[in-house]
Amino acid sequence: MDDIEDTNYKFNSQDIENIWYIFFCLADSTFSSVYVSYGKKGPYMLSGETMMSICKTLETIDFCCYRDAYSDAYNLLRKCRDDLMQYLFVLNVIQNKHGLTDEEAEKFTINSESMMKMIELDVSILVSGERKTDAELAMEKWIYNVLESSENKEDRKKFFDTSKYKSYLVSNNEKVKYIFENFLVDKWLREDRKLNNYVHANGIRFVMDNYVYQNKKEDKHKELIETLQNITDIFLSLLSVIDSIKFHSSDYLDALEMEMKPQEGSQYWVCPIIVEYMNDRFDKKLLQYIQNNEGNGMQFMAEYYNQNKG
Repeated sequence: MDDIEDTNYKFNSQDIENIWYIFFCLADSTFSSVYVSYGKKGPYMLSGETMMSICKTLETIDFCCYRDAYSDAYNLLRKCRDDLMQYLFVLNVIQNKHGLTDEEAEKFTINSESMMKMIELDVSILVSGERKTDAELAMEKWIYNVLESSENKEDRKKFFDTSKYKSYLVSNNEKVKYIFENFLVDKWLREDRKLNNYVHANGIRFVMDNYVYQNKKEDKHKELIETLQNITDIFLSLLSVIDSIKFHSSDYLDALEMEMKPQEGSQYWVCPIIVEYMNDRFDKKLLQYIQNNEGNGMQFMAEYYNQNKG
């Protein structure tokens, strides 16, 4: 049997590999922090599927760069950006599902029979769809793999486009709105224009970048890496205030699985490669805003680890 390492992709670009590790960590954490809901076709969940797909796409981008096919690489970068924004849209929608209200839940008592009745009522309301928004119903069609049907074209038109994901998130999440308006507008517009140029070939040079001459390769590669990092910046910034739990390191769960006592506070530790990346790349005011508003006690500041982990 071949060594398992032989099946792993060997990166040519260290910069792309570094980003790959970020999404590999997120794949692990999203598989262990699953959101579940119910619709007319049964239960469904949002897990780590998108993060795993992003990891594979990054491998293909690296290969395109190795082959000097930068037009292809940019098209795949556009796919990454779109898939990540779609994930944030779906996550934000499923987080805010419309089942029992808090007031209705408070009427039940804390005993097993009452709790079961509460859960049954919550599920029945979710299955009926009577309280769900148009965004929730459209998201469910995506989950159930029926969005592509011609009868659902209005849902695709209304919700399923990267500009629509962005608009929805900004309109429905005040923290996302603040981050976009104060830190991400220029970065978003610059990269959005560039990615559109490559996808639609808005000029012959966007086609010709599939055979970059060696004397221009270094500059072209540097430019692509900056775009990849900007996409990553945007995604991490928004995810941190939508669901910061997704950033958790494996330390706490690893200790439990090994039947060891977890280190104090380790449930709030962020994956180290993400801490390093965000503290190196992010505006300090943005990083402080995230720390102050992430909502779950997760520790994003490098200073915390310097003081508490040696």
